[in-house]
Amino acid sequence: MTQHTDATTAHLPSSNGRHIAQPVIPGVQRFSKRVIVRLVDAVATRLAQQLTTQRVADTIAERVVGDQLGQIVADRIAGNSELTQNIAYRVTTELLHGCANQSATPRQLFAEISDDYWLWLLTEGYRTSTRLQRLLPSMPDPDIQLGFTGQVGDRTLHEGFIHYQLFRDLFETHNGPISTAQRILDFGCGWGRIIRFFLKDVDQPQLWGVDPLEQMIALCSDNQWANFQQVGTRPPTEFGDDSFDLIYAYSVFSHLSEEVHAQWLTELARLLKPRGLLVVTTREREFIEFCASLRERADRDTLHAAIQSSAWSFMDTRRSLDAYDRGEYCFTQHVQEGEWAYWGDAAIPKSYVLKHWTRDLQFLDYIDDRSRYPQNVIVMMKPNRDDTREQSRG
Repeated sequence: MTQHTDATTAHLPSSNGRHIAQPVIPGVQRFSKRVIVRLVDAVATRLAQQLTTQRVADTIAERVVGDQLGQIVADRIAGNSELTQNIAYRVTTELLHGCANQSATPRQLFAEISDDYWLWLLTEGYRTSTRLQRLLPSMPDPDIQLGFTGQVGDRTLHEGFIHYQLFRDLFETHNGPISTAQRILDFGCGWGRIIRFFLKDVDQPQLWGVDPLEQMIALCSDNQWANFQQVGTRPPTEFGDDSFDLIYAYSVFSHLSEEVHAQWLTELARLLKPRGLLVVTTREREFIEFCASLRERADRDTLHAAIQSSAWSFMDTRRSLDAYDRGEYCFTQHVQEGEWAYWGDAAIPKSYVLKHWTRDLQFLDYIDDRSRYPQNVIVMMKPNRDDTREQSRG
């Protein structure tokens, strides 16, 4: 946390009676504590709808004094993480306590806030507010977080937020505002890391998560604003035809055998509404080379078991790379027996998608760019029935 040796500290009472330590910025110390409190009160409602660090700073500067001193205030607030956190806490308090409806949903409370503020609420804000802890989903034990995502705490949520932004933004690029999605499905939701970020976009009847692991569905049960259902390791599901506007799957098609991937692709196409979007991730070509590098690491035994297992994927590196370049489905099976004997590491090249995924779905995009996303991303749409008939007549 950033410290400023040239600032003293004042204590501002929050609306729930709690006192919050806040640095007093040199150059504005002539303002009384009462004036500062009134200032924060005045901007809290406005900021609650649009909070980002710089916007907080600029707005407070605007309300205090003229340009020169105002810029000093803005610079100090934007550069002081402790002060920014305290202001964010105060704005959250105003939002939650200013809501007459104590049963308000996350969407009713937070639909218009910025991405930065939403991520803050689910991380730092969650830890400082008992009301948020009652309202928003909790986190599972660190061992479970690590086993499923390779990260824990804020780091795994920050990573999950990147996934959420990608899925949301792709939907909005092709179909319009995410708030118009009548139903969204997180296919392979795990412990609910990604689905929680959609809580400010859609209401509970519209949001679904499925997973084959009973333990994961149980862990999701404290998320009161979404619906969760256990599914089998192979289709079908209990959902009806044309059920979802958006289906996303992070790191699921990265692990399926070719046979099982084809079964699930057919099922997900059935579940999509016409013009519904399917967004899934798969291993990238570089992952094949990464597996080879794991086999050379002297410290491999210190890595998490999920990472260690990839050392035995694509054992013939050159042959696997050549197969990928020829457009073949590349897969190494890790589980040999039982219900999960389809699980391993999979890398699906673009040319394979174009050849095998377009029977029931329309190809939209294949993102193969590590600066944008850690895995490759396949984006498909279910065509309108009228479009399909037109194509068949053509």
